[in-house]
Amino acid sequence: MNKQKWLSYAAENGFENFEIYQSLSRERTISWYEGKMDTFVTSRVLGTALRGMTEGKMAIMATEDADDANMEKIISAMKAQAAAITSDDAGEILAPEKNEEVRTERCWKRPSQEEIETLLKKTEQAILAFDSRIIQVTDLEWSEETVQTEITNSRGMEVRNERTMQVLVAGAAAQDGTEVKNDYSFEPVEDINAFDADAFVKELCEGVLEKLGASPIPSGTYPVILEKKAMTALFTAFSGMFSGDLIGKGISPLKNSLDKEVFSSCVTVIDDPQNPKAPAVYNYDDEGHPAYRKTVVENGVFRTILHSTKSASRMNAESTGSGFKGSYSDAVSARPCNMSIEPGEKSLEELYAEMKDGLVITTFQGLHAGIDTVTTDFSLQCSGYLVKDGKKDRSVTLITAAGNFLDLMKHVRCIGSDREWKLRSITCPSILFEGIAVSGE
Repeated sequence: MNKQKWLSYAAENGFENFEIYQSLSRERTISWYEGKMDTFVTSRVLGTALRGMTEGKMAIMATEDADDANMEKIISAMKAQAAAITSDDAGEILAPEKNEEVRTERCWKRPSQEEIETLLKKTEQAILAFDSRIIQVTDLEWSEETVQTEITNSRGMEVRNERTMQVLVAGAAAQDGTEVKNDYSFEPVEDINAFDADAFVKELCEGVLEKLGASPIPSGTYPVILEKKAMTALFTAFSGMFSGDLIGKGISPLKNSLDKEVFSSCVTVIDDPQNPKAPAVYNYDDEGHPAYRKTVVENGVFRTILHSTKSASRMNAESTGSGFKGSYSDAVSARPCNMSIEPGEKSLEELYAEMKDGLVITTFQGLHAGIDTVTTDFSLQCSGYLVKDGKKDRSVTLITAAGNFLDLMKHVRCIGSDREWKLRSITCPSILFEGIAVSGE
C-alpha cells in the first residue's frame, strides 16, 4: 500500500483529512496431544482501517484488501458513505504530538519449532509423572503473536506500536476414586531456554490436586481474600466504570463521582500504557494520541476519567491517551490499558495470618452473566480454600459469593504484595476484605 498515494487521492476527492490505521498480526500455534504434535497453525493478517473527514462528516471503512488497485473504489465508497451520514458526532483526525517513547523490559526470543516441540514433550511427561492421581493432560499448547500497528494521516502523523506474546498453556485432570477435577495454567515465556518448566508443572499439578476432596461450606458472611487471579478477574469485569464513554452516557456507577471517595483509602489505581513491566508498551493510543501514566484512583478518591478524543469532546475534557480498539476493524473507545491496583507490602501467607480464619477465593465462574456493571452487584459461583489459624486448610467448591463491588472496595483490610504482570493489560494483587456473603451448604 502506497500510503502517500492514498492520502493524495483522498485530498483530491474532497477529504480535508484522511487517516490510515494498519495492524499486522503474525501468529504461530502448536498444540500437543499424547506424545506428538496435534495441530500446527500459522497466520499473517494485515488489516486496514480508514477514516476520512469531508464536509464535517467522518467516513470509516475497514478492509483486509487495501491494495492500491482498489484505492479509487474504496475512497469513492467512503465519499458516498459520508454523504449519507446524518450524525454531527464526527470525531477528529489528530495532528502529531511528541511523546517520550518507552521500550518494554520484555526480551522475547522466538524459538525454533524443534525447541517448542521439545518443551511440549517434556512438559507433558512431567505433568503425567508428577502424581499418580494425574490421569490426563487435557490441554497443551504453545502460542505466539506479534502485532504491529501504524497510524499515518494527512496531518503529518506517523506513529507505531508493537507488542509480542509467547505463552505456554497446559491443563491437567486428576482423579481420586470417582472424583475427577480439572485445572489449567498459562505462563508467558520470553526465552524458552531459560524457562522454568518444573515450576510451571508444579503450580499446575498442585492446583488440580488441591481441588480433589473440595466441598461447600455453610452459608454465611466470611472474611475473604480474593487471590490475585480472582481479584484481577473481578476488577477487570468492572473496569469499564472508569471509561469516559460510559460516564458520559450516564451508565457508569462513577458518573457523578469525580474527586469523590469511591474505594477504601488504601486503594490506588494506576493506568499506564507505557509501563515497561506490563505485557506490552503503548506509546500512543489507537488515535495516535500520546499515551502516559495516570492516577485513576488516589487513596480511594476517583481522580481521572479515561478519555478518547470523542469521549473527551463530549465532556469538554482532554484525551488521556486512552482511545483503543479491540481489533483493527473496531471503533475506538475509552478503555484501560496496563491498569493495576498498586500492591501493598504483605505476602499472601501474611494475609492469611492477618485474616486468621476465613475464605480465600481463587476462581470465579460466570463473570459475564453474574454481574451488573451499572449497579456493580454480583453473584458468582466460585471456589478456593479455607484458612484456619492463619494457615491454609481444606479446599472449597460449589459456593456462590454475592455482594456489591463498590461496597466491597470500601471495606479493604489489607492489600497484598503479589501483583504480577503476565498476559493481562489489567492486574491486581491479592486483597483481604472485611467480609463477603457466601451461599453454600
